[in-house]
Amino acid sequence: MTTSEHTDPTDEANQVISCARATENAMQQLCRATLTLPSMTPAEVDTILANLAAATAALPQVANQLSDILERARDGHVLQMDSLTETEDPDLAIATAQLHLDAVREPALGLFRTLDAARNETAHIAVVDRAVKHTSGSQLHPPSSVDRPEERQPPTMGGGGSAPGLPR
Repeated sequence: MTTSEHTDPTDEANQVISCARATENAMQQLCRATLTLPSMTPAEVDTILANLAAATAALPQVANQLSDILERARDGHVLQMDSLTETEDPDLAIATAQLHLDAVREPALGLFRTLDAARNETAHIAVVDRAVKHTSGSQLHPPSSVDRPEERQPPTMGGGGSAPGLPR
C-alpha cells in the first residue's frame, strides 16, 4: 500500500484549503504592514519582491492543478448545480472554470516578470552612510556601505564548515 492509500481525502482537502486561506491572510497582512510605509532599505524591498515574484510564479501551476482536480471531480463524482446560478449543467460549469483557470497563466507570468524586473532593479541598490564632516576640518569621510542581507555570511559552526551539512 502506498502512503496515499492511508491518507484521508478530507484531510488532504482541508490542508489545501488551509494553504489557500494562509496565502490570502499573508497577502492581507502584507498590505496592512506596508500601509504605514515603514522605513526599509532597498535590500529589504528586494527580498519582499523576490518572495512576491516566487509566489506569483507558482500561480500557473496551482491553477493548472486546480483544473486537473476539477476534471477528476467531474469523472469521479455525480455532480449537480445548486439553484443560485443560471448554469444548470455541472460539466459546463467545470469547463468554464477550467477556461478561466487556463487564462490565469499569461497574466500570472506577466506579473511574475514585472515583479522580478522590479526586484532586479532594487537588487543593485546599496545603502551608504551619508558623508560626515570630520570635526577637525572640512575633510569628508567616505561613505561606508551597509551590508545587504545576501552579503552577510552565516556564522561558523566549528570544524571549518559554515553550517551543518555544508562541505568544509
